[in-house]
Amino acid sequence: MTPKQKSMLIRALLRDRVFPEGGEYHTAASLWRKGWIFDAYQIGKDNITPEGLTALEQNCKPIEIYPDAHGDVLLVKGQPVARILSGKRKQMENLLANSSL
Repeated sequence: MTPKQKSMLIRALLRDRVFPEGGEYHTAASLWRKGWIFDAYQIGKDNITPEGLTALEQNCKPIEIYPDAHGDVLLVKGQPVARILSGKRKQMENLLANSSL
């Protein structure tokens, strides 16, 4: 999975509809060819296949902070679980690094 494919799948999980820009149409087409989305032109959280979710889980760290256009997102096994407030990324990294939790 390329970084652009990963980014598009995460954006699709966060929004009802993703509007590709420029070269992202090629990325959407490649996601469709791999069977990770149902339709290359309707990209959103309802359009991701179970295979796409599995591929995203395999290509993400168990717990990851992912930068998004609207702030950082906490991913657990490839699934977005929380938005990180602006200015709180370092605090969240320290919290996740604490092994006693």
